Amino acid sequence: MRETISVTSSTQNKLRKRLKKSTNLSNHELSLEQIQKTIPLLAQAFAHGFFIEVNCRTLSENLLDQLAHQVYEFVQKQEEHLNRSLIFHSFADYSLLKEFVRKIFIGDFEENQTKKRKEIHSMNIFLYKTKDDHPSIQEILVENEKQQFASRWSLPHEQFESLWETLEYDLPLKSQLMQYVFTVIRFDKANVDRTVLHCNQTILLYGPPGCGKTTLCKGLAQKVSIRMKELFSRFYFYELNAGSLFSKWFSESSHNLTRFFHDITQICLDPMTFVIILIDEIESLSMSRTSSLSSNEPSDMLRVVNTLLTQIDRLKSFSNILILTTSNLIEIIDQALIDRSDLTLFIGPPSLKTIFHIYQACLDELIEKNLIHSSASRPEEIKGKLWSLAEESDGLSGRTLRKLPMIAFSHIQQSDDFIQCDELFNAMHEQLKHKKNTNDYLHQLNNS
Repeated sequence: MRETISVTSSTQNKLRKRLKKSTNLSNHELSLEQIQKTIPLLAQAFAHGFFIEVNCRTLSENLLDQLAHQVYEFVQKQEEHLNRSLIFHSFADYSLLKEFVRKIFIGDFEENQTKKRKEIHSMNIFLYKTKDDHPSIQEILVENEKQQFASRWSLPHEQFESLWETLEYDLPLKSQLMQYVFTVIRFDKANVDRTVLHCNQTILLYGPPGCGKTTLCKGLAQKVSIRMKELFSRFYFYELNAGSLFSKWFSESSHNLTRFFHDITQICLDPMTFVIILIDEIESLSMSRTSSLSSNEPSDMLRVVNTLLTQIDRLKSFSNILILTTSNLIEIIDQALIDRSDLTLFIGPPSLKTIFHIYQACLDELIEKNLIHSSASRPEEIKGKLWSLAEESDGLSGRTLRKLPMIAFSHIQQSDDFIQCDELFNAMHEQLKHKKNTNDYLHQLNNS
């Protein structure tokens, strides 16, 4: 049984024939057929940003057509709201959706443009089921001592579900990242000569802590595994523990890194497996060699940087890999690594508009879970108060913003009755004052 399948509404009447025909094909032949059909459909979906993702409790082959048809009808009824990303959890009057579907996500609409009727009728529907197993721990033996150096998830995974949807940016960063990954795959399927057009399949996200770089990487990995499932049979996500690669025996560090990438290379030999690697805080593995020499850093640091660059160069011969790196200190990263990154994107603190949307999402969640009471008769007043909070929160990281409502809630005298919106807003204003005082104090310490 497949765990993920993508279908297009305009070809749903052909779905049964395709599934029936597939029983007479080998896995490799089926994959080639799927790729030939899927590439143009995905190109259309990426052009409009119109993805319908359906998280299912179970997926049965004999129900796929019926499920897709009900999803198609359900989304059509939301036509007037299709100018932004939407998430649905309840499906009245749709028996199959109520029984088999956990969530429907409609997006990504980062430019707030209402979808044309023609686009709505040619929507791409992705049915998938998340895995919930524990990650596989990758270990190495150093001086007879086991060290954990990476974790591996099989995607799509429950742990990464909804990360993508919670992220808010002023620029269409999410669309840009998804378009990049699809372009890499599309060029490979078209046999584009890599000696003419260079590509390292490497992305570097940099910026201050707490702005969602790591979350964005994990969300991207999840979305790639959902939207491109008919191009690959398996998706693996590796999170590298950079600190564990540095053995107390300096000479082992570059060897540890080589072992890790050797294992990755073996997996990439299977063209139907797509591998995504996350190296968080990449500066710990790629400190500028010029700075290291001038500051008398151990020579092992130089070997590690050289090894990392060499391994990235070797992996670019594979099209079924994506390397995601993040950094809080891009200024100390070796220039050669920055040069090897196809995309180098700054992820900074959210703007006032984005802060407002984050607070709005937090408030909606608390109202939905019956922790906050909101009067429907005063939406404009609530909107104004959220904007006031947003203005007061300017400059804070996304991580801090999403923690603030919970911290504020914990300072309210709680009872069995609903807490009113105004009580939460007042508590949030108080916590923002405390945060500002703390930041001012830390700034004075750093300048003293």
